Amino acid sequence: MMLNFLIFLKKSKCNCLKTQLIKFSSCHINLNNIKKERTIFEKLLHIGNYINKYVTDDTNNISDNESNNIHSGSDNEVVKSYSHNPDKLIYGSVVMNKDVLKKYSQYIENDYEELKRKVKKEINKINGECNSSDEYSKNSNKYNSYLYDCIIKNEYNDLLIADVIYENKKKILCLGEANLSFSALLQKKLPLCEIVGTSLEDKKILIQTYGNIFNKNLKKLESCGGIYIPNVDVETLDKQLASTVFDVIIFNFPFVLPTEEFIREKWKGCLDGVDNKSNNNGNNNYIKFYRKAEYYLTNKLLYHLFKCSSTLLKNNGYLHIRITDKYLTCNFKNSFNLKFLQKINFYNAYPIYESQKYIPAMYNTAITNTDIAQNNKKTKKKIIMYTSKGITYKKFKMKNTSTLVFQKS
Repeated sequence: MMLNFLIFLKKSKCNCLKTQLIKFSSCHINLNNIKKERTIFEKLLHIGNYINKYVTDDTNNISDNESNNIHSGSDNEVVKSYSHNPDKLIYGSVVMNKDVLKKYSQYIENDYEELKRKVKKEINKINGECNSSDEYSKNSNKYNSYLYDCIIKNEYNDLLIADVIYENKKKILCLGEANLSFSALLQKKLPLCEIVGTSLEDKKILIQTYGNIFNKNLKKLESCGGIYIPNVDVETLDKQLASTVFDVIIFNFPFVLPTEEFIREKWKGCLDGVDNKSNNNGNNNYIKFYRKAEYYLTNKLLYHLFKCSSTLLKNNGYLHIRITDKYLTCNFKNSFNLKFLQKINFYNAYPIYESQKYIPAMYNTAITNTDIAQNNKKTKKKIIMYTSKGITYKKFKMKNTSTLVFQKS
């Protein structure tokens, strides 16, 4: 594996070794107040008028219960359908299961050349709106133009179309992969890409945690031409991969697990009397500072992610962060030379990735621990993280998730 990595480094441009001027932006981005964009997959369904086509052809047999089951989290997932105005969303009655997703994908594939012509018209509309004085609108329109341009310039099989678009023949770095499911699906779907999957943990720990799922994904990633590197810390990422530049960097659902020692050291004056966490008052006070520590460490993680990405991304390269919405209040202002483009509703894209065997690591852990899964069905549904001090439970609702897109300028 090290030989493969050295070959990869040799193939990469080494110009990132030169000192780069980092532009520091102090402008605060209030991501919580920015509305979520529709996924590019949904936008294409609107442009091709495929949702109306499907509703006409296939929804007569949908029951009332299924129609009302909007975003239930099950296979009977319900997607939003749209009026002829793409900015106005109307909840429809299209049940998003594997068969429906497959049919939508077939519509796009079969009509791809016609869809390209329609997309060109959308670009012309966007260009007519580029005089907006709102900086976010300008950046968002620019990114929409890029996505549509990907459709025009590429064949259908050279793209992965979901919340964003991934193109073949790109160098992509996947951080914090854990079970390797995302990097493996990218490498399999886009075989001409050079995918580097990384994890903070050692390989042995991940095998213990995820078992055969990790081994299968590792085999898939490497057999399709990808590379796996363990023990990669975001804080030192730019040093560990110093001679490599990427078209895209992806960090899916970054999380931190504050230790009790860290919490007590950081807020020792505030927690001096809280030794008995079995006491309700003491427990509530500890939880409050646990959450403060969680946000503090998440902000620190994001700071280093932006810092390293500004070095490792090619000019005009993209950073994709998929994140639970509670972290949208974190500090994104220290963005260096990465400008914010869009916040996208990841929940509506998740079935696309799920159909290709992607499972977020926190979901995956909950369903792959055999002892828990066999002995306690209720516990099986919880989201479980393993630490050196035992088990930690974390809430994780796919419904409340976003994809954040930044670009190196």
